Amino acid sequence: MKRDIASTLILAVGLLLGPSAFAQKVKVEYDHDVDFSKLRKYDWKEHPFLKTHPESARFTVGADLVRSDVNGILMKRGYQPVDADPEFYITQFITARTGQDIHSVPAPAYPNAYTFPGSWYTWSGAWFTGWDTVVENYLEGILLLDIVDAKTNKLLWRAACKEKIEDMSERHKNIEDTVKKALKSFPPKYKPK
Repeated sequence: MKRDIASTLILAVGLLLGPSAFAQKVKVEYDHDVDFSKLRKYDWKEHPFLKTHPESARFTVGADLVRSDVNGILMKRGYQPVDADPEFYITQFITARTGQDIHSVPAPAYPNAYTFPGSWYTWSGAWFTGWDTVVENYLEGILLLDIVDAKTNKLLWRAACKEKIEDMSERHKNIEDTVKKALKSFPPKYKPK
């Protein structure tokens, strides 16, 4: 009975914490003094980081997916891509890195494990006999999406995004979901002072 309760509690905690551990992390920052509703025309520009780190340009498929998704979302909102005289530039930097999570979880109890009779450590009531350590290797995708004033070259808005990539064959869905989440609140509401 105690073993069933412990297993249920461990499973419940895992289910509650699990989705947040794998959720996309998107942080948006912007210049609160800018009225974004006045900006409608844009163009794409190379991210400055790529000039000093050309090895990062190898993620061309991901970069093309980001550009396509951003264009689709912005055009639906009335923004217009132009070749000349944009009001703002969009830049992106996309990369991936490997990571490792290490978790310690209670090991399953063994039916004939030695325990102390007469306490909560009993022959039949041991919750667990020790700890197992689980190592999880993963790939984490990173996206910086910037909006820069075309005249002043000043950064106006930035979304910094991170997400675990569980299945490389589904990365287009990861990118699409991340771009949607990053642009969810774009343009930010302007509050004059």
